[in-house]
Amino acid sequence: MGMNESEPVAPGSVSPQVLVLNFEPIVQSRGDRPLREVLGWNDPHMLTDGYVADLAECSRGYVRYQVVDWRDVDAYPVKQDGFRYTDRSYLACCEEGEPWHRPDAVDYQRILLDFRIPARVERGEIDEVWLWGFPYAGFWESTMAGQGAYFCNSPPVEGIPTSRPFVTMGFNYERGVGPMLESFGHRVESILRHVYGSWEPAETHAWNRFTLYDQIAPGRAGCGNVHFSPNSLRDYDWGNRRTVWSTCDDWLNYPHLSGERRRVNCKDWGGGDIRAHHRWWLRHLPHAPGRSEGKLNNWWVYAIDLNR
Repeated sequence: MGMNESEPVAPGSVSPQVLVLNFEPIVQSRGDRPLREVLGWNDPHMLTDGYVADLAECSRGYVRYQVVDWRDVDAYPVKQDGFRYTDRSYLACCEEGEPWHRPDAVDYQRILLDFRIPARVERGEIDEVWLWGFPYAGFWESTMAGQGAYFCNSPPVEGIPTSRPFVTMGFNYERGVGPMLESFGHRVESILRHVYGSWEPAETHAWNRFTLYDQIAPGRAGCGNVHFSPNSLRDYDWGNRRTVWSTCDDWLNYPHLSGERRRVNCKDWGGGDIRAHHRWWLRHLPHAPGRSEGKLNNWWVYAIDLNR
């Protein structure tokens, strides 16, 4: 399995093995067509290919995801309170303005146990689970389960009997690859906050310095975070034309930082395009061998291999 190598002295590569559960109800009243086709949404196979390719490129070949099992599930997943949409009730929400069910959250424990995922994780068959679904499927962007699991942009799933933690990603085929990278970026943020012990607008450690942006640290912006580019004034403000000082280029040389700054604005990360910004941010994650401040210099190891 791709995740069982010893700690590398150079970035190398890992090949996490993925189980995809594609919740794609077949709507009998609409010619036995998949829900996504009925409503004009995207092909999850194409989106998955784009996501895998982007992460391989952004990690400089370190992350080479392998989808080893793809299951198309003709069902609506069950919510935590036991509710399950039907074709009729779901289409009424989409097309007739009926209210969406609340609470929205899906029953993760039921999904993971119904598909016997803990046993497959224990046998080393899979390292991650990716859930595909529709709007209001109730998926978190990412969540963690198993022994040692912690907050990963959502509380960990309780009651999953594995001896190691693993991540389950939640994707929406109404949207594109950009939001998938956003989900991964928030996963990175949660994991690195856990690794460094804090995340705050200070210069106390590398993760804090990397994520500074001008609004909270005037003249001292690093690369910002998933929602805030170096010059952003509000969430998702990736198209801001304001020019600010940033050390973003310096982070490509981590841990050998010189403090060099230059003036940047949205032209540097795609002019407001969500996918372009997130690719830019992920490409700036440190990726060197060795350790600094007691932490690995390759932050992709933390984001991908939870058990190293």
